[in-house]
Amino acid sequence: MKELKIKRVLPHALVALLTVFTISACETATTGSDAESTINPSDNIGTDGKYQKPITMTWAVQTAAASKLLDKETWEDNRWSRLFKDKLNIDLQVAFTADSSTDAYKNKLNAIIASGDLPDVFKTQDPNVFLQLAQNGQLADLTEVYNKYATDSIKEYQKRFADSFQGATIDGKLYAIPRMNDNFHEAPFLWIREDWLKRTNSQPPKTIEELVALAKKFATEDPDGNGKNGDTIGLALNKDLIRQNHASILGLVSAFGVPGRDESMFYRGQDGKMTFAWIQPNMKPALSVLSDMYKQGLINKDFTSKSESALVEDITSGKIGMAFGSNWGTWYPYNNVYKKDGVIVRPYPIPTQSGYDYKIGIESNAVGQMTMVRKDYKNPEAVIKMLNLYDETVNYSTKDVYEKYWANEQYRLSPIYIDQPGEVYAADLLKAIDKGSSEGLAPAAKPLYDYIAGFENGTLAKDDNAFGTWGQMSKSGSLPIVLNKYIPDKAIVQSILGIQRPDVWLTNVSSLDTLTITTFTDIITGTKPVDYFDSYVQQWLKAGGQKSLDELDKMYPAK
Repeated sequence: MKELKIKRVLPHALVALLTVFTISACETATTGSDAESTINPSDNIGTDGKYQKPITMTWAVQTAAASKLLDKETWEDNRWSRLFKDKLNIDLQVAFTADSSTDAYKNKLNAIIASGDLPDVFKTQDPNVFLQLAQNGQLADLTEVYNKYATDSIKEYQKRFADSFQGATIDGKLYAIPRMNDNFHEAPFLWIREDWLKRTNSQPPKTIEELVALAKKFATEDPDGNGKNGDTIGLALNKDLIRQNHASILGLVSAFGVPGRDESMFYRGQDGKMTFAWIQPNMKPALSVLSDMYKQGLINKDFTSKSESALVEDITSGKIGMAFGSNWGTWYPYNNVYKKDGVIVRPYPIPTQSGYDYKIGIESNAVGQMTMVRKDYKNPEAVIKMLNLYDETVNYSTKDVYEKYWANEQYRLSPIYIDQPGEVYAADLLKAIDKGSSEGLAPAAKPLYDYIAGFENGTLAKDDNAFGTWGQMSKSGSLPIVLNKYIPDKAIVQSILGIQRPDVWLTNVSSLDTLTITTFTDIITGTKPVDYFDSYVQQWLKAGGQKSLDELDKMYPAK
């Protein structure tokens, strides 16, 4: 196999898995779906674009809490599998299913890599896995089939999301179909129960001081109206703290000028030097606020041990008044609150702190979910043909077709999809809402307009899709906050960390990540004083952090 020019090192465990995979792959190259396909792909494709003889494709299914199987369908037999069979003569077979909202999918994929029996098509959100598999020659080069089979519509996405495609390209070769979206949707918001605001006669907080005061009302008074004081949670935290998830600390630290986001937020500071979000001195006052709130009982005491599902249960059962979270809150988990009690949990701009310019960290558009094809799959062009059909079905068909194949999370049943329609239409939708008409909107955006209008006039008040879309893209939704406030305020900071990663960072990222979460947890819960943060910074720098900064400074030179 040809050695790619970029060389990176992964943690030893994954290197070992990939080594086993490399050996095993040579032994199994002619098994599985390859055995049936000795026909030249071009000779097997009719004038209608359909395979004349059926081909088989195995794929890895990422399940999640938001996934829905309707009408007694299964992952093996559903509306998308039947569509691909009918239109393209592709037989889909499920290689494995695993939950991607936990570590289950990642762990299963690592095991599959070790076995040497990769599915024909699979996804990863880990750029290190993608990079190493491409470097080891285990992924199909999609450049030629993309150029030959992709429709003009798909190629327009490539122009719009050029940095995403750049992240999927190594040495000029396209090794994956990237996630096509704008990462501004990752920004945090403060989500608050409307009924608790009304019951406590309160307004949404605009400052951190007001946030603390509201959390105190929520935690010590009777905001849920059950006749008991002090049995509710003011502000919820998730045990992972720095993850882009429900109840992270991202929104709060952003108020102090820290553009936090998981373990990958590297950027250049005002002095032009490469730096890292979680070592900023402004973290001390932010952690001090959280520590004081925890001490006062305003934060859920058991956040250090609660699972994601248990936290969502607390949200659903009405124990939590507010939490920082991402733009999709009305899709999940606050749709559960609305369905159960008819209560709206609404997004608001993050509160700010006097003396600080708030900053919001987002991931580089060059990284994100990658859909890959294994090296020896005989029909890599099938993925492009499926992508074309997905685009045609979801983005350029009738509303009924759109609702059948996209709504209710049904797009997840397709092995490959575009993150459209979605946040990319937010600006266009706002203009349409202002003029009261969907005329001129892209075909896929019109149903979104109808959802918003239907929820607001009550005709779609019980529709999950209408509620989710309304909370995300209506004038009072989350994404307009980004477009009309965060971006104009120049608060968005994008990580420089693209597909290239320093060896030292790849080697140490897991331990550095653990160090960060453990330290922040200890400070918030009072196990360690706030001043311990200074020791954490020194530990982080010595444990590969400083070398990572130095290498990134060379890898991503200042412009």
